[in-house]
Parts: sequence; structure tokens; C-alpha cells
Amino acid sequence: MTVFVRETAQNSWDARLRDAPVPTTYRLHLTTVAPTHRPNWQRLLSPPVETEAHLGVGRVVRTPNLRLLSVVDRGTKGLGGPTRADELATDRKDWVSFVLNVGEKRDTDQGGGTYGYGKAVLYRMSKVGTILVYSRTEEPDGSIASRLIGIALGESFDSRARADSDSRPFTGRHWWGDVQGDHVEPLRGSEADTVARGLGLQPFDDDETGTTLVVLDPDLDDFDEPADAARHLAETIAWQLWPIMLSERGDDRLVPDVVAGGTSFVVPDPAETYPLELFVQAYRRQRDGDGTVLECGNPRRKLGRFAVEQDFVVPMAPGSGSLAAECAGVPEDPHHICLMRSPELVVKYFKGPETGSINKAYAGVFRALDELDDVYAAAEPPTHDNWVDEQLTGHDRTFIRTTFRRIRDQLDGFRASAGVTTSRAGSDMALGAASSFLGGIVAAAFARPDDPATTGSSTGTAGGRGAAPGAGRRPTPAPRDRIRVVATGDAAVDAAVDELDGRVVLVQDFTVSGPGPASLRAEVSVGLGERSREDEAPAGASRPEVLHWTTADGTCRGDTCVVGSPAEVRLVVLPVPDTLTDISVVGERAEAST
Repeated sequence: MTVFVRETAQNSWDARLRDAPVPTTYRLHLTTVAPTHRPNWQRLLSPPVETEAHLGVGRVVRTPNLRLLSVVDRGTKGLGGPTRADELATDRKDWVSFVLNVGEKRDTDQGGGTYGYGKAVLYRMSKVGTILVYSRTEEPDGSIASRLIGIALGESFDSRARADSDSRPFTGRHWWGDVQGDHVEPLRGSEADTVARGLGLQPFDDDETGTTLVVLDPDLDDFDEPADAARHLAETIAWQLWPIMLSERGDDRLVPDVVAGGTSFVVPDPAETYPLELFVQAYRRQRDGDGTVLECGNPRRKLGRFAVEQDFVVPMAPGSGSLAAECAGVPEDPHHICLMRSPELVVKYFKGPETGSINKAYAGVFRALDELDDVYAAAEPPTHDNWVDEQLTGHDRTFIRTTFRRIRDQLDGFRASAGVTTSRAGSDMALGAASSFLGGIVAAAFARPDDPATTGSSTGTAGGRGAAPGAGRRPTPAPRDRIRVVATGDAAVDAAVDELDGRVVLVQDFTVSGPGPASLRAEVSVGLGERSREDEAPAGASRPEVLHWTTADGTCRGDTCVVGSPAEVRLVVLPVPDTLTDISVVGERAEAST
């Protein structure tokens, strides 16, 4: 089903009307043929006797609950050009390429498809290997007309079983339409529209172009109910098509929809859905130039743009991810890079090294430069879900190999530390293992100038998905007569796990400004997620402990420290294993403190 979404959406996206004032619509529609339409299906699609045993279509169209899976795209150009493969195409050959031929190289500039094998997934999704193609397109004379044909792809066979016919081989490919001698033409114009209405297919509006592909008897055996299949399709769309769904693309975007049994199933917004939101943020960074250009050294060539986004998360429980995410290759908190090229369709989620902390995740995007689009397209297998350098030669092979090497270089900083041993409370533990419990669990610091008990503060909690409103905002500047304490840089990144005297500790840097000297007080507790913290520890439970402050003048022991202003200070905290840690630092003018 993942390949089905990828291939059909790619066809729709390649066929979009690039200058249209509306986005491209892509709808997946699960329906059952209505009783009023069922006789038309049986009358029009019953195959000849000798093929019925091979296709099973005759049996299916007679069933009372014939199920259909339709792919409906609008705002696309439809399937145009000649309807015969032996006619020379002077402009377009969409119909011939999709309906008649197999294995043609792409003819869409910077399109997603390369060799035309992916459409086979349509026939594979059908238990009887049969689809309908209903398309409206512009004809050579400038008019807009419809085309309708049925196609089946089955096993080859011969007719020796029939005594009243000459023995002859059959390829297993079949068409339903306007039979003309030795070939089949599609129904055209008003006749195509009339038959389509009789079959219950979604009609076209006036002057509307596009294509409807109908899969007969889709294979949904992996799902208990059609609604479950619809939800999976909606989530799969989000995981596979999110780069072309983003609202900032304006009219040049894909608007997806999934409907089953008359109920619409919402496709998740990738910019608001974890963990896709991390990939979206990385995509926007590389798009806007806030990333890194990866290059090949020999021969010297720019390859593409790269950016990565990281976050602190409450770890996903095993098995809690969606099936669509698992099929995409991201079954857990991400440590992956989304690969794409000029169509900006997802090629693959490339798995990077795991981080040193279960509370830390990252997601990145590599987008190949348009100048090398042909190279990356040629590296894709027929399913377009990887870049394989072995099928290339010369410099092209070097470019693909170097791409993965450069991505790994960029991710080296995320590799989990290991092999350093420390001891605490009389027991030995690997620092890498301890980091898995403790690493990266101090998150961004936020000013609280409205706190009546303080004149300046910086507070942070190890956060997960669904942080409280305000997370990530810059602190509001304090008045000039107040002390301001702010975690330096991007606090969510700068918080670190370190080793001190055989113990695993948390280290956080702060800057102090305002009229000095300043008295700083640290408050540490176990964080409970959602920006809350533990007020009272359970009886006998451990609590985080402030070990010391490091300042320009030396070291302060305990929870408080007096420093000049401005100043830079470092706070070292001993956390409780396997917990989040909340750190709040309050600053006051020293002469006003008690």
C-alpha cells in the first residue's frame, strides 16, 4: 500500500497543471458499487469465456458487494496524446505510456517517474489484476474530451483448452473498450461520460481535466475494516508526500483526501504532527539557505543541500508508532534523513546513528541539486525508494557514493558515546548507557519576568512532544534595574551530559546581565513532562542535587552563588537516573537578597 500511494501520487504530481490557479487534488476513495450500478458492471466488464478462468473478473463483477479503490486527481492534465502505440506522438504520449506501453523512460522534466514500471502496483492491488482508466484531457484541436478504458494484467496462457478455436498464445493483457479490428480504442467524449456515470464513477466538472483510476476488488486483507485501511492510507500519504503538501507552497502543492464509505479521514498535517514536524523544520531550513551544501571533492561538484533538526522528547513506547511510519522506515523516535530530489517526493528515510540519549531525536533532509537530478533519478530502482550507486558508472556513481558519505559525516556528532566507564554509589556503569538514561534531558530556558517572587529568572524542563504553550519563545527582556538570567545559545542543544569524579552530571551554561552584583539561586527537581515538575519527592526517593557553580572567580558550592554582572556561569547538577530534570535559576540584586 505504501508503494501504491507513492506511485499513484507521483503520477498525479507529474501530471499537474503547473500554471493552474488551484492546487492539485489527490483523493483516495474506498467505495462499494451501489445496487443500481451493479448490472452495468456485470454487463460491461464480463470478459470472454476463455479468459474468465484466468482473471476472475466475471466472478467479481457478479458479487453483491464489489469493492473499489479509486485514485482521483484533479488540477492535472489527464492522459492525452495518441491512443495507439503505432502512431507517432508529436507532443504528448501520456495515454500510450500509461495504458499500452511498459518500461518507457520519463518524458516529464524533473518528474518523479523514470521507467514506468511503478504503475504495475495498480494491478497488484487488485485481486483480479484489473483497473479502469477514466480521464479527461485536451485534444489536439483544443477541445476537452473524456476517455474510458478497462485494463487487466494477468498471467499469459494459450487457447488449447478450447476445441473450437485455433491454438494461440495470449499475453495476459486485456482491454475493455471500443473494439476496432485487432486493437481496442477507449470510449470517447459523451459516450465515455455516459458509461462512467452508469458505473458510478465520479464525474468531471465543466472544463475540468484529470484522471480517475479505479482498482477492482482491492486487496485489503491486512485490515479488519475499510476504515482501518483508510486511516492507514491517510497516514501513509502524510509520511510519503509531506514535502509537496506544505501550505507555504501556495497553489503549487498537493491537497490530499481519503474517503471510505462516505466518511472523510483526515490526512495528518505534517507541520503539526510528531515526528514529521522535525523533518518539515529541517526541510524549511535547507530550502531557506540555513543549512549545509554537501560537495564531492573529486570531481569537484556540489551535490545538494542538507539540514538537520533535533529535539528533546519523551521516548516513544515500543510499538506505539503508526504502521505507516514503520513502513516508511521510522518505527520509533527519528534518527533519520529524508532523501529527495527535484520533484520533492520522499525517496527514502535514511537511517543515521542513534543518539546517546533516549530523550534526544533528530530528523534531517537532503535535497539533491536540480543540476544533478538526472543522476539521482537514474540511481533509483523502479520503486523510486532508494539511490543505488551500483547501477551507475563513472562520475555518476561517485556522486551517489559521496552523497551518503557526506551525510554520515554530518551525523557523526549524534553518535552515542560508549566505552567510558565511571562509578557511582559503589556500582560501575558505562557512560554511554548512563547517557541513554540521562543524556540531553535539560531543555530550553525561558524567562519569567512576571513571576512576583523574582526579579529575573531562567527556567527549563526536559520536554517531550506537546510542550506547554510558550516553549521555544525567546525570554522577554527584563527592565534595566533587574537581573536577567538566560541559558546561553540554544539551550535545548547546549545542555550536556558529562562525567565528573566518576559521576554522570548535567551541565548548563547561563549568562547574567543587569545591575550587579547578582545573587543566583538554583532550584532543581524531577521533571514530569508537559513543563511541570515534582513539588515533593516520594518518601525515600532521590532528588537532583546542585553540585557547584563555576564562575570567572572560581567555584561556588551549594544552591546559591554571588557573581558580578555581566557574567557567564556554569551550573553542574547531579541528576536522578532515568528521569527528566527541571532546572530553574533565579537572579536577584545581591544587596537586596537575604
